[in-house]
Amino acid sequence: MKKKRIILYALGGLLLAGCTRETMSVPSVSEGEIIARVSVDDLEGNGIEQDARILTIQGYRFEGEVLKEIITSFRVGEDGSYIFHPQRAEGEICLLANAGKVRNLQEVLPDVTTKSEFLKLSADKDELASEEGGLAMSGWMDPNGVSSGKSEVSLRRSVSRIDLSSFDKGVKVHRVTVSHIYRQGYLNGQESVETPDGASTYDFRKEYVAFENGSECLFYLPEQTNNKLQVEILASFDGAQHRLETSLPAAIRRNVVYTLSVYGRGGNLSVSVTEDNWQAGGETESGLQLNGLVDVDASRLSEGVRVNLSRDTVFIPYTRSDSHLVLLGESGADVEIEGQVDGVVVQRVAGRGLQPIADISVSTSMRMPGTKEEYIYLEVYRQNVYAGRVVLVVEPSPIRLEGQIKLNEQGICDFDRYVEGELGRLTLPAGKIAGMEFDSGTSRWIKLTPDGETYRIVGGWKPNDPQADGRVQEGRLVISDADGKNREVYVIRRRNWGLPVVNINGTWWCKYNLRGNVKTFSDQILAGTDPAKEIDLATYLSTCDENELLHLLGYQYQAGYPDGYPLKHNETAFYYEGMRNSAENFGLLSSEEMAPEGYQIPDYDDYAFFTRNTDFNLGGQGTHTYRNAAGQELTVTITEREVSFEGHLYGVIAFYEFQYEGARWVLCGLGHQWNTTPGSIARMSLLLATHGHSSNTWVMEGYAHTEKPGENWLKYVPQNNTKTRTIRCIKKPVEYIYE
Repeated sequence: MKKKRIILYALGGLLLAGCTRETMSVPSVSEGEIIARVSVDDLEGNGIEQDARILTIQGYRFEGEVLKEIITSFRVGEDGSYIFHPQRAEGEICLLANAGKVRNLQEVLPDVTTKSEFLKLSADKDELASEEGGLAMSGWMDPNGVSSGKSEVSLRRSVSRIDLSSFDKGVKVHRVTVSHIYRQGYLNGQESVETPDGASTYDFRKEYVAFENGSECLFYLPEQTNNKLQVEILASFDGAQHRLETSLPAAIRRNVVYTLSVYGRGGNLSVSVTEDNWQAGGETESGLQLNGLVDVDASRLSEGVRVNLSRDTVFIPYTRSDSHLVLLGESGADVEIEGQVDGVVVQRVAGRGLQPIADISVSTSMRMPGTKEEYIYLEVYRQNVYAGRVVLVVEPSPIRLEGQIKLNEQGICDFDRYVEGELGRLTLPAGKIAGMEFDSGTSRWIKLTPDGETYRIVGGWKPNDPQADGRVQEGRLVISDADGKNREVYVIRRRNWGLPVVNINGTWWCKYNLRGNVKTFSDQILAGTDPAKEIDLATYLSTCDENELLHLLGYQYQAGYPDGYPLKHNETAFYYEGMRNSAENFGLLSSEEMAPEGYQIPDYDDYAFFTRNTDFNLGGQGTHTYRNAAGQELTVTITEREVSFEGHLYGVIAFYEFQYEGARWVLCGLGHQWNTTPGSIARMSLLLATHGHSSNTWVMEGYAHTEKPGENWLKYVPQNNTKTRTIRCIKKPVEYIYE
C-alpha cells in the first residue's frame, strides 16, 4: 500500500483557528521540538486529492484523562511538515485533521472535557466529509515517549467510502439507491464499531443516463453498525433493464472502501460487495467472449426448463426437475462448476472436455416460497484462460412469502417460541388458492386474512388456554390450483405459551406478578397451572401455605435486568438477592423489553382506571365502593395477612381485590427495596413497574390497620430507578383471538 508521508513538528498552543498549508510560512526548527511523522493512506487513481489532503489540523493534549491544552497554532516546514509546540511534553495528543466543521468540538474545553467525553464526540456526515472541508481524520501520539525527538502517527479517516464499479461489456447503470444510512458517527475510533445513540437515517440516491466501463466514489458515510443497509441498483444489459438488490455489511468500518461491483455475464446481471483498505487497484475492461454453448438438440430438458436464443443461459423453474445438459466449445476447453443453490445438484457426468461434448446433470427439488433468483455458473476455460460461461438461472417460486416466516428445505417454519400478530404476507400467482389446515383437535391458532391482492398470515392468542404450557402448535399452509391439484404444503409451528389473565374494562390483566426471568415463560405461573383457576384468588392467597404464597407473590425487578430478585433472609434481615446499585428506567424502556413475548408493562392509563386521581385512598380493611375518574363504579376488598417467609416473620401484607362488572382482579406483592443494604424493604409499599414517564410510577402505598387504619393509597409519584419494582403485566393488544 502506498503511503503519503506528512511530517509534523510539534510547536505552539495558541487558541486560533486550524491553519492551512497554503497560508503558512516556513520557519526553522528550534531545539527541543517534537517531530511527529504522520502517514495518511494514499489512493491510486480516483479521488487522491479529495481523500488524502490535509486542509486544517489541531491538537488536543490530555493529562490524567483530562484535556489540558488545545493546540491550534501551526507552521509549515520546507519539507511540508507541520510545526507546533505543546505547553508540556506530557500525556497524550490527539491530532485532528479537517475537523473544523464538527460543531461538537466547540464544546470541548481545557480542564473541563475528559478523554472519555472527547472520544464519544459524534458528528453528522456533512461535518465529517465535505468537498470544501475534506475528510475528518484522527491519530494519537505520546509526546513524552518519542525517540530522538521523533514519533510516528497514523491518521485514520473518520468515514468509510462507497464506490460503484462496472466494467463488464454492455452493462449500464442507471440508478443506485442505498437506504437506511445513519447520518451520525463518532469522530474518533471506538473499541468496536458503534453507532451513536439517537442517530437519524437518510437514503442515498444517484441517477445516471448510463454509467459504464468505469469506477467512481458514490458517497462517504460514518462508521456504524447497521443491519438495514439495503442497496438497489437499476441497470441495463442486452437491451433489458434489471433491478438488483444486495446489502452492505452490518458493520461499516472507518477508513475502509466498500465497492458495489455490477457484472453482466451469461445473459444476466449480478452485483457484489467487496471491502478493501483505502486504495483502488488498476482498472481493466472485461472483453471476454462467451464460447460455452448448450447443445439443445443433444440435451434432455425437464418440463419447464428453457434455454435462451444465444444458448448461454438455462432457466430452471422452481418445481422438481432432472435435466441433462450437453455443452459445446473449442477443442481443449474444460468446464468448472461455480456456485451453489440449496436443493440444486449440478455435476459432471462425463470427464471429457468440450470437444466434442461435456455432459452436465442438473437435479432440483421444489423451491420454497420466499426464495430469490439464484445462479450457478458453468465456467469454460481453455488452457487455463477464461473463455466463457453458461449460466444456470434457478428461478424462485412464483409464490411470494414475506415477513417472519422462513421455510427450511423441508418446507417447515418452526419458530420454536411464542409468536403472534402478522407473521407474514403471501402473494399468489394467477390461478392459485391458499388455505390453512389443522389436525383434528388442534386449535386454529393461525389464519389467512385477505388484504388486497395478498394474504396476511396472522397468529392468534387464546385467553387462559389450559394448553398454553409450551407445547408445539402446528398449522399447514396449503397452496394449490383452483381445482385442488398441484398441492404444495408448508408447515408453520410455534410454542404455545400463555399467562392467566382477567379482562377488566377491555384490558387483559395478568393474575400474577412475574418471577424468574421476565422472558422465560417456564419461570412464570401459567394458565394451565393456575392454582386458583377454579376458586377465588383473594381467598386462596389468604389461606394457602406460606411457601406457596411466596411463590405466587413473585420476584422484584430493576429495569434492564431480566433476571428477577427473590426474597431472601440472611439471618439478620430480609433482602432481594441480586439487587444492583443502579438500573435503567422502566418508564423509558420499550414496554415489551421487561415482559414475556405478547405481554407488556402497563402505562399510566392502565392503572389509572382503578383510581379517582393520582393520590387516591382506597380505604382500610374491608369492602369499599367508589367511582374512578371516568365515573365508572368499582369495588375494592382489602384483606390483610401476617406471614413468615424463609423461617422468619415478614409481617403484615395486603391483598387488593378489585371488582368491575363481575370481573375480579387481585393486586398484591412484596414490598420494594430502596437500596442494596439488607433490611431496606418497605414491606407494604408496592412500586409497580410503569411505562411511559421519565420519573413517575404507580405505587400501592399500603398500611396495616394497626399502623394507619383506613389508609391504603394508590399514587402516581416520582421514584428513582434504583428501587425495585413489582411487574404485573398486561396482554399486548392482539388482532386475532381464537377459541
